[in-house]
Order: sequence, then structure tokens, then C-alpha cells
Amino acid sequence: MSKATNQPAEDSPTAAQPVRSAIALQLRWWHALLAGLVHAGLMLLAFPPVWLWGVAFLAALPLVWIAWNTPRPVRHGVCVLVGAMPFYAFHLSYIADITIAGFPPLLIYMSAWPAAFVWLTGSVHRRLSRLSATLVVPIVAFAAPAALGGVYLVTLLTILIAGIAMDVRSRNASQQRWECVLLVAVAMFWGVSPFVLNDFKAEQLINAAVVQTNVPQDNKIGWTLESRERDFAEFVELTRQAAAQSPDFIVWPETMFPGFALDEVSAAYLDEVGLASFNTMREELLALQQEIGIPMLVGATTAENLRVIEEGDRFWFESDATYNSVYIIENGRVRQDRYDKIAPTPFGETLPYINNWPWLKRMILQIGLGASGMDFGLEAGSSLRTLTLDVNGKAIEMATPVCFESSMSRVVRQIANAGEGTNLMVLMTNDGWFGSADRGREVHLLLARWRCLELGLPMVRSANTGISAAIDHRGRVLGKLEPDTSGVLMVPVQAGRAWTLYGVIGNAVGWVILAGMGVVMVFWLVAARRDRRAIKRGKSA
Repeated sequence: MSKATNQPAEDSPTAAQPVRSAIALQLRWWHALLAGLVHAGLMLLAFPPVWLWGVAFLAALPLVWIAWNTPRPVRHGVCVLVGAMPFYAFHLSYIADITIAGFPPLLIYMSAWPAAFVWLTGSVHRRLSRLSATLVVPIVAFAAPAALGGVYLVTLLTILIAGIAMDVRSRNASQQRWECVLLVAVAMFWGVSPFVLNDFKAEQLINAAVVQTNVPQDNKIGWTLESRERDFAEFVELTRQAAAQSPDFIVWPETMFPGFALDEVSAAYLDEVGLASFNTMREELLALQQEIGIPMLVGATTAENLRVIEEGDRFWFESDATYNSVYIIENGRVRQDRYDKIAPTPFGETLPYINNWPWLKRMILQIGLGASGMDFGLEAGSSLRTLTLDVNGKAIEMATPVCFESSMSRVVRQIANAGEGTNLMVLMTNDGWFGSADRGREVHLLLARWRCLELGLPMVRSANTGISAAIDHRGRVLGKLEPDTSGVLMVPVQAGRAWTLYGVIGNAVGWVILAGMGVVMVFWLVAARRDRRAIKRGKSA
């Protein structure tokens, strides 16, 4: 048998496996590292504080180029991981102040996503070379405008451009023309999509006064009685300033009630056990609200079945569960209906799954993988619900996601759809966690704007340390307060809701693309098995 016959199938021009191009043969590890660095640099330009968001359309190109030409997807994926790290290290640097032990694994986890893209795309292209980049790249990367399919749909359209660019440079003239037609179609689709929000039904102009506090997170964790009283006095003064503008309601940030119990049941229990002094700030807050006569939305911690445990001269509080809650105070009383945060922040408020294993939780706390100073004892709320206020004789039905929940499109959609006539979002958050990293506050605000656009709902956002803002149903900021300051913001917001396809289908686009990835992986595995058999046959011959 000739030498050509004995040649492995993967190196044969007629085999199922693609012939490695001259570029692929010359690709080295440092090319992949450089591609990761270029990707990181472009992402840094696209995000705050630079805010050249249009650069995001170019950020995927170096990753696609490596993935489409790599002869070693795993090795080059690892190199991309290392190259992408500067972007995530810069934007997540505040995490090091919260948990130094948790920063490295989080950095690796986030950098692994572009690496996984290179690995999967490169592996699929090697086995299924006939599939175009226009098809493979978006399927592997996920995703396509937000009112129609959410951020996954936006991501799809963004990454699709990179796939088209790769195909245009590598295919024949006829196929290039079709790719250009597709590119024009994407641009037209993107341009037309905003008009789906033209059916916004304005129901009532709302004047919501947002109180922005400025309590550093290290102070909040170690909130002594003295600092609580001092901060509460400032909150009261800010509330009076807000009331002087005659708003329809006033919003405080997440968990900024400095007392020990805001709900009626816990407060009554403290009275019963002789700890009425612990209710002083609560009584002052209720008296303040009664005086100004304006409803207030206040963030506070709720202890379910609060009880005092005594041991000698010492005592402490225990409860069956603790929640991060949103309360309404009106007519000098705390309403019984409240919203309990259904998605506590992982490694900040709770330890996912780990809380079920006390010994493992203690070990995690000792290692310091979670936020320092936190006991991770918060539970997830048991029900989705909206809160309703009567404003000038009309019902304002509010979805009230808390803090980290605004980064979860699925959760915010569930909360908003829990009511039949939701026409406003009120977001409370504590952004003191970002420390001096105002870029983190900018990104957190940006995520809230995405939720408004996806659901066609306006939002009032109250943030400790900022950035408090009013946002319309198109995600446009109507007014905001600067970070790292305390103050009051009052910007009229038109309550109402626009129909959006995303409000109906949710993240279906992401799931469909994930299913497409599953189909591609099946074909990839079949092709890999076929090629291994061909190689074995060639060796045995």
C-alpha cells in the first residue's frame, strides 16, 4: 500500500475533517493571547468610564478569528482566557475589597466565557467545516433588540456581525453577496425594532421622590447604634426635603431602615419581651410619615418568627428565616403586604446550595470566599407579587425588584408579570458594595435600563451611594443623582406599559439558541466519531 494510503484521514484533503489553512498552521499560542488582549481592550473602551459603546460590535472579531482558524481549540482557548483577564480584573476590582479569596475564582470564571467560545466554535468548525461562521458563531455565542427578545437577542445581532465578517472574507463572490444582503437585513431589523414600543399606554404622570443615602458598605456591615441614629437623622432630613416638593410617594434605598424591626409582628414582640427601646426609630419613622402625609416605600430586613435567646447576661436574636423586603408605609402604619426578595445575591446574601450544609458553610466563611462581614443568612422570598398604591384615585401597580435582581432579566420579568396591571417599576438597591468603583454603579444602572426596555416599563431607582435615577419605558435616563453623594431626586415619570414581545416570550431566544447548540454538538460528536473510525481504518490498513 502506498504512503498516501497510509496517511491519516485527518490530514487528507478528501477526509471529513477540514484541511488546515496556512493561517491555521501558522497560528501560535501568543496569537490567541494577543486576540484575548485585543478583545479585553475593546471591551474596556465599550464600557464605563470610556463609554464608546459602539466598539462592542468589534470586540468579538478577534475571538471569532482565532476560533475559526485555530488548530488547537483547547490550548488557544486557555490563552484567550489569560488575555481577557485584564478587562474583568478592572471591572471587578471592587470584589477584592469585599472578598480577597473570592476574587481570583470569580476572575477565572468570567474570563472562561470567551475562552469557552473559542474552544466550542473552533472544535465545531474543525469537524463541521461546511457550516458558515454566520450560523455557527451566533449559536455558540448565544444570542439578538431587547424589546423583542431581550439581551440575548441583542447579543445575537452583535455577534452575528462578526460571523458575517468572517464569511465575507473567506467565501466566493456569490456567497459574499448573500452575506452583504444579510448584513443589510440585520441593520434594517435593528433600526425598525424600536417602533414596537410606539403603543406605550400612558396612564398617569407620577412624581416620585427618590432619597439617595450615602452610607459606605463597611459602615453598613458594622452599623453601630450610634451610627444608625446619626444616619437615621440624615434620612429624616432628606425625607423632609423630598416631602417639601409634594411628591406622590417617597422611596428609600434597599435595607436602609436602621431600626431592628419594621413589620408589625416583630415590633409587637419586642414590646412584649421588654425591648421597646429597640422600636424607637420605627416609631419615629411612622410619626414622620404620618406628619408629611405622603406614602413611603422603605427597604428593610424582615425576621420571620423573631425571638430572643438569653444566656446569662447576654442575649441575641434568632428567627426561622430572614428576608430582604420592600414595605409601604402610609397613614402612619406599615402595610402588611410586602415584597420579599426572591433572588438573594449569591455569595453576598446567601450561599447557593451551601446553606443546606452547615459544616460546608462554616468552611466557606473561614476561607473568605463570600462577602466579608456577611452571615449569608437571607432566604429567598416565597412568592412573586406586586405592590399597589392609590395615587390621585388611580391604582399604581409596582414591580419592586431589589438590587441584584435587576441584573436577572428572568426574575424581573416574573415580578412584573405577577400583577395584572403593572405600570411602574421601583428598584431599591445598595450600591455601597462598589466602594470607589463608580464604573460598577454605571453598569448596574445600565442593567436596570435594559429591564425597562425589555418590559416596556418605566422605573424609579433609589440607590445607596448612587446612582439613583428615573428611567422611561425605552430605557432612557430622565434624571439622576451623582454617585457618592446624598440627596433627593424628583423627576416626573409617566406610568404605563408598552407591549413587548420579550414580556410575552421571556428568554425564549436564548433557549432556542441553546437548543441549536445542542443540535450542532450532536453533529459534532457524530463527525468526531466518524473521523476516529476513519483514522483507525487507515492505521489498520
